[in-house]
Amino acid sequence: MKRRNILTTLIAALALSAVPATLVLADNPVLKVGFVGVTSGPAAAWGISNQRSMETRAAWINETGGYRIGDTVYDIEIVSFDDQKDPKRAIAGMEKMAQEGIHYVVGPNVDDGAAAVRPVAEANGIIYFPYAFPKALYTAPASNAVLGMVANYQSGPAIYKYLKEEKGVKTVAFIAANESDPLSQRDSGLVAAEALGLEAVSANVTYQVDTTDFTPVLTPVIRTNPDLLVLSGVTPANAP
Repeated sequence: MKRRNILTTLIAALALSAVPATLVLADNPVLKVGFVGVTSGPAAAWGISNQRSMETRAAWINETGGYRIGDTVYDIEIVSFDDQKDPKRAIAGMEKMAQEGIHYVVGPNVDDGAAAVRPVAEANGIIYFPYAFPKALYTAPASNAVLGMVANYQSGPAIYKYLKEEKGVKTVAFIAANESDPLSQRDSGLVAAEALGLEAVSANVTYQVDTTDFTPVLTPVIRTNPDLLVLSGVTPANAP
């Protein structure tokens, strides 16, 4: 029995010696990545898609051994904060990230929130990836934001050009919620469309974000008979 115990111990020791020490002696250290964005209300789908994508990717990385930075392999943990599309809550969310020592954050999802968190991010060395378009967020003296998606002023001209040349679009109408993001997108879209020679037959109609009956809002726009209707900054809940 003693010889068998010794042999078993020896085999176990040899087996353990073949496994990387980091897997045997300790778990991987955790690298926290933050998310500050909207996961409730009409625009919830914007933030939920971000959050779930991050969580899925983190789980994938962790299940395959972690993420190596230099000589250290990390497990990824996602820390999320619902800012409810409110700039004040976005600031609170970024402050929470700073308190937890998080230096990489995805979000916020809208222009106002992205601009509001900038001082907190820069003061705490947080690199953040907002889904917001204002160029001021990405040019000096701003230094910590990275554009998280293709901006409408980047994609719009190419899309309008294609529709004009391939689909015969000549007239365009814009409708936007009465908020800074949609209005900014409408204005840049209008510039792009007119630069290509498209006629804007309607560009001043707006609606409140809590609108549920769009018949009176859209009727005057539809009467202009546009070839193309652009819903600038429309939230997922309102788009249908």
